Amino acid sequence: MNNNFWQLLGIDKTIDITEIRNAYRAKLPQYHPETDPVGFKALREAYELAMQYAKSPEETDEQSNQEQEQEQEEVSITEEERQVKEICDNYQALLDDPARCNDVDEWQKFIASFFDYPMSVLDIAKWKMLDISYDTLTVSLTCLKILAENLRWRQQVMDHYPDKIEMYENFFDHIERGDLFDYNCLPKNNKAVQNETINYVRNAQWIFWDKPYKELNKYFSIHTVIYLPNNQELMEDLAHWHSFAKVKNKSLLEYALTRIANSNQDEANQWKVVAAIQYSLLEDEENAFQFWIELYNLPQYQEQATIGLIEWCTKKHQNYLPLLLLALNQSYCLPAETDNKYLYAIPQLTTSTNSRLFKLKIEDYPEEIANVIRWATDINWNYRQVLYTLLHDDGTSSFYRLYRHAIMLRHGNETLLHAILNDHFEDQFEQFILQNLQRQSKQHLEWLTKLSPVQEFKTWLYYDDTIIPTKFDPDENGEYVLFGRLWLDRFDDIPDTAKLNLYRNINYRNMEMFDWPIYFHFRGRDNLPKLPVELITDNKDAYWQWYRHCLLVVTIGNSPFKAANFIRKNNQLFHLPDDDQLTPLLNTFKSNEWQNEVELYNLIDCNNKLTSSMLCNYPNAIEYFIDIPEDVNFTDIKQNIDQLWQAKLANHSPAYLMLLHTIILNKLNQKQELHQILQKLAGDDEALQQLAKAFESKLSISSSFRKKNRDIYESLKQLKALNENLSDDNMIFNDDKINKLENIKGDTDNDLILRLCSTLLLAKNIENQKNLEAKSLPKNKSNQIWRWNGRTNGKGFYNQICCVTAILSFLIIKLSGVKSSHHMIYYILFALIIINIIFAIRRRSNDAYSSGKYRLSIFSPSINQTNRYGPPLDS
Repeated sequence: MNNNFWQLLGIDKTIDITEIRNAYRAKLPQYHPETDPVGFKALREAYELAMQYAKSPEETDEQSNQEQEQEQEEVSITEEERQVKEICDNYQALLDDPARCNDVDEWQKFIASFFDYPMSVLDIAKWKMLDISYDTLTVSLTCLKILAENLRWRQQVMDHYPDKIEMYENFFDHIERGDLFDYNCLPKNNKAVQNETINYVRNAQWIFWDKPYKELNKYFSIHTVIYLPNNQELMEDLAHWHSFAKVKNKSLLEYALTRIANSNQDEANQWKVVAAIQYSLLEDEENAFQFWIELYNLPQYQEQATIGLIEWCTKKHQNYLPLLLLALNQSYCLPAETDNKYLYAIPQLTTSTNSRLFKLKIEDYPEEIANVIRWATDINWNYRQVLYTLLHDDGTSSFYRLYRHAIMLRHGNETLLHAILNDHFEDQFEQFILQNLQRQSKQHLEWLTKLSPVQEFKTWLYYDDTIIPTKFDPDENGEYVLFGRLWLDRFDDIPDTAKLNLYRNINYRNMEMFDWPIYFHFRGRDNLPKLPVELITDNKDAYWQWYRHCLLVVTIGNSPFKAANFIRKNNQLFHLPDDDQLTPLLNTFKSNEWQNEVELYNLIDCNNKLTSSMLCNYPNAIEYFIDIPEDVNFTDIKQNIDQLWQAKLANHSPAYLMLLHTIILNKLNQKQELHQILQKLAGDDEALQQLAKAFESKLSISSSFRKKNRDIYESLKQLKALNENLSDDNMIFNDDKINKLENIKGDTDNDLILRLCSTLLLAKNIENQKNLEAKSLPKNKSNQIWRWNGRTNGKGFYNQICCVTAILSFLIIKLSGVKSSHHMIYYILFALIIINIIFAIRRRSNDAYSSGKYRLSIFSPSINQTNRYGPPLDS
């Protein structure tokens, strides 16, 4: 053994195995096995010698010295030694012969040659052959196993190598595993090619099982030359390893396509998986998709195809990915008729679908798609989260139409679920998604139309105006409340009876998709767009356009300023007829005349009930304060008048503005400020000047103003009087006045400032009520007949009149026949009757006291709140 192999590898003598392998791989391209087989063989032998040195440098040096000594000295050997050497040389020749080394028959012939030698020779040679076998890296284990069993190595190794028993036992276990594949299919004319292929496969298997994924990827990415034999077992392993490491290999793809064309159906399907993965790694996404689609339709490959389609979609159509995940959801549902297991008939997102959705990075998607991800992963599935996504579907984009279908699986009524079933797409991928949505749509229609709790709820809602059944009552924790909520998650054009039933049951009304429609119905007098029934027959998209129109109204109602920004940014999505009551508002939104929410609000003309109703959520809008009188802060109102609403207020009647400032500036220290504002609003108009004086001095409105302003006189007079009633903090309104103010506030036909004034008066009444309740006034009881400042209701009044009068009258009758000296007692008792009646009337009047006025009629309704005489009668 000489040291020329170090020169061939191009490195110095070393025991660093990594350096030796890197040097070998670096030299490999220079010695191609087909163009330079001799050089390739020499390079391979140099690599094996270097690896042998690295494992045992001292033994290798000693062996090298011994070989040199043997070459220099002629030593006479015995016949026995010659025969041992002959057997070992023949064995080495068998191992080095590419035509015979992997052929079981050739190994059998070699074993048969043992009969030509004495047993003593064979006993020596078999242990030398064990050492040779151990040091040979690419020996066929299948063939070696035959030799090991014939020579009984495992059974006798303890006697011959007691100090190396563990090493050889591991080696024998290694032999038992057999070859990685059939080595006999390797080329029979080049041992170097055989060794290189075997080493490559062996290293790949070791890395696959014992190293991280990245190591296998790195190994397969190294440039090398090996022979790929026509061996299905090996090719399946290589295909699996390459797929696991995500490394492309065109040769594997070509082999897979050959197997698909020439195999039975089951085997071909297995190789379709390999082909799909390799097509994807080679970035031939069209062919990859075709194979994944075929495999998805085969139950045994559906899960693997699902993963492949998700990876394909991630690379090719990322914005479709959330849609694909929703479409691929496989929810198992029981038949809708199944008794006592109704909940299991309702499709749900599976754990795997949820897990995949949660892994999506929301920041990688446009806002409208990110909203769908948030919606799908939210346990409440709130439809408000996907309003803007749905508004994108104006009928021109198949992409947004598919997202609409996916959302409608949860929020769509029967009509929209049928629309999914009746749809079709030309694009194969979109059609694939649609088909999976159609599968789920059938499931949803099944429970929606056949589940008995749903039908019972719908029957009560549509046709029965009685109290809600207990089993559907959220306040009673009804067993079927969930079914009612699930049905209400699907907006539809419901009759007035249903709207009334929802209005009466606030737990349903305020939490589902009918929240805004019910609000509009009872506040804005049913201002939602009407369903164009006459168009639906001719235009299958007409129903969606109506539905989308309703969603647009709801979207604006939810967050007007956010909706305005969206509409201006996407103005091409919204084209309504000129006579639509929403058109003026949309035109304002689309204009470039505003930059912030204040400027936009001042541009909005509340020219119809719908617009007025929708602005209740506009930040700092007048409509916002009108909707929540209990939360009104007068300081906020004044600041908004001074800073935000100037342009808005300039378009309204000065008389109403005078009333507004009079209500707000009601403190003693604000009189001068009020005077200046009223004079400014009155200007040179004599009638307005008189009105300003009436407001300041709490005088009656002049007849001259009444003649000129008949249309606003009554409402102005009424609110002015109510405001003056509340000048004392102890004053509150009775139910009649509160109802009048509520009617003025809620009627969107009324002037906006008039409605605001009504709201402020209600707010002041609430504030006075809180002040009274905070004073800890004494409680009132029916038997407190002596309390001049007490309260009593109608029943207490009659009891006091009747009972006390009866007792005193009885005493008068008893005394009527006695001597005249007792006449004084008679007059005293009679006086007590009169005094009791006066006290009873006073207490009854106190009970109805509000707005600074006594109600002398005993039939006046009681004030249900605390007034200046304390809380209502203690029952």
